[in-house]
Amino acid sequence: MSAAQVLLAAGAVLALAVAVFAGWRDARRRRRAEVDAVGWIDWTTVQIAALIALAVLGLLAAKG
Repeated sequence: MSAAQVLLAAGAVLALAVAVFAGWRDARRRRRAEVDAVGWIDWTTVQIAALIALAVLGLLAAKG
């Protein structure tokens, strides 16, 4: 593996971690007790962006 592939793979792992974290936060937001207590971060959008980044970085790392 070249250094570029390792860097891209590390970015893909980071994107995966962000996607999992955003999914967890979105699930907590949907189950909140106070309906009026909304947050200011749209976790669904964060998760989608992280999954797209994961796909792109993963393909680039595999293509190498």
